[in-house]
Amino acid sequence: MRRGAEMRVVVDQDLCGTTGQCVLTLPGTFRQREPDGVAEVCVATVPQALHAAVRLAASQCPVAAIRVIESNAGDDERASADPAPSPAEAERHAAKDQRNPGGHDGTV
Repeated sequence: MRRGAEMRVVVDQDLCGTTGQCVLTLPGTFRQREPDGVAEVCVATVPQALHAAVRLAASQCPVAAIRVIESNAGDDERASADPAPSPAEAERHAAKDQRNPGGHDGTV
């Protein structure tokens, strides 16, 4: 990874299986909210020293609910945007308001 890269991490709380694997891997970056155990991110921007650990936590999530967003300093957000969602993802997000009336997506 190039020097000066920034990293953010997002938990899709609709997908979160509440296993706590991310919290076990990196407790200072992730936490489980009370009382439902859904994962949340504790930092707005991931420090450079934790980039590899965040990638590891994301790769170990059993339901792939963790998304890592990397960009070089100065890049606009569109450079790191995700591709169009798959039909299954689009359907899941269409029902998001019913399952998550608070609308919080796990970002800080």
